[in-house]
Amino acid sequence: MADGLSQHQLNLISDIERVCSVISLLGCIFVVVTFCCSSSFHKPINRLVFYASFGNMMTNVGTLMSRSYLSSPNSPGCQFQGFLIQMFMPADAYWTLAMAFNVYLTFYHKYDARKLRRMEVPYLLCCYGIPFIPALVYIFLKNKDGYRAYGNATIWCWITTEWDIFRIATFYGPVWVVIFATFFIYIRAGRTIYEKHKQLNDFHSSEGLSSIDVITTLRTTEVTVTTSEAMPNSGNLNANGPSGHRPSLTEPDSGNPNYSVHISASKAAADDKIEPVPAPEIEAAKRSRLRANRPPNARRRNYEINNAAWAYAKCSLLFFTALLITWIPSSANRVYSVVKSQEINAPLEIMSAFVLPLQGFWNALIYTVTSWGACKSFLEDMRSGKRPEVMELVGGMGAQDENSRHSRRVSQFRPARANKGLDSESMTELANTRTHSADAHSAETSSQYGRSSTG
Repeated sequence: MADGLSQHQLNLISDIERVCSVISLLGCIFVVVTFCCSSSFHKPINRLVFYASFGNMMTNVGTLMSRSYLSSPNSPGCQFQGFLIQMFMPADAYWTLAMAFNVYLTFYHKYDARKLRRMEVPYLLCCYGIPFIPALVYIFLKNKDGYRAYGNATIWCWITTEWDIFRIATFYGPVWVVIFATFFIYIRAGRTIYEKHKQLNDFHSSEGLSSIDVITTLRTTEVTVTTSEAMPNSGNLNANGPSGHRPSLTEPDSGNPNYSVHISASKAAADDKIEPVPAPEIEAAKRSRLRANRPPNARRRNYEINNAAWAYAKCSLLFFTALLITWIPSSANRVYSVVKSQEINAPLEIMSAFVLPLQGFWNALIYTVTSWGACKSFLEDMRSGKRPEVMELVGGMGAQDENSRHSRRVSQFRPARANKGLDSESMTELANTRTHSADAHSAETSSQYGRSSTG
């Protein structure tokens, strides 16, 4: 029995690592290819997944090596594998925190897509720079007996058990700090989304109530129309009558002897009973008045704002769920080894070998789910032989013609309209700015509606 595990278990671990690494690599390649080939994928959150994919691929290079270099821990191959795992595996958690921090900036600091893109360079420096420092130091680090920090870690070359405290201090500890920070950001953002969702529902239920009378009086109105003989041939009359003046019902001597109109309304007596309109009729009147006074564009815009907020929340929850799936089994394995004095637990080792190489796969899966419309359009273009549109990666996107074949590829988090400037899914625009613009648009539309009605 080697390393506390049977040879069959060690072979199983190697096979699991390689299979999961290949699946993850394919997912990363899909993210990179689609992002580079089509601007439809250039949402801010997808851009961060794109940058994280390079770290995921480097992680998979290390996990594909599996246990190949464990027999020679001082070899360059083993040291290189340990460096890749130490640097790029925790970087994925840092990118998840960057996505959560984008949510924080857009919700509470009104960051739009242009400002979010300015944050990408600091994200790159932090997500890859912070883990780079210990990863590089461990290559040169040796204890008093001459043993290197990188060596046999059972499932691959990494920090050995003699340096177990550094596993917690520079790998699992920072990752769990990141997980808790991400969790609290999403909790706060989720509460904000819920409050805005509730406000929008209250707005729907209360709009127009002040302009509708809930108690009305009944008054009898009598209209009597009598005729003495048939009208002469209308072909001899123009629309305004023989004299060019339109006969009026309110004019008794209007020149039309064939019709007589009498309108009378009975006044309510002082002791007449005021009868309330039944509740169903009041609700019907409210809904009718609401539909008549509220422009359809404002209703659609508010509906899109509400859906966009919940879509972003679900997307964030998916990334956080993937983060937990990746790190809970491996963290449990590390805690077990510390508590049990370096004892190896075979099921936890196998689970770690399964979940850690799949980081790129989870990111690609969420990337696909949140960009499903763009993925379908991309596949349709590939099947029809059309060449996808290639856009630059960091600079601004030019305005697209609404009649172009790519105008249908709109973000899930934006109304379906022509792009102007940057492609944005900013939650500030969705939750704040677009609400204000929707109100302004509603006021403008109502004003135009009033002018057209009075005109």
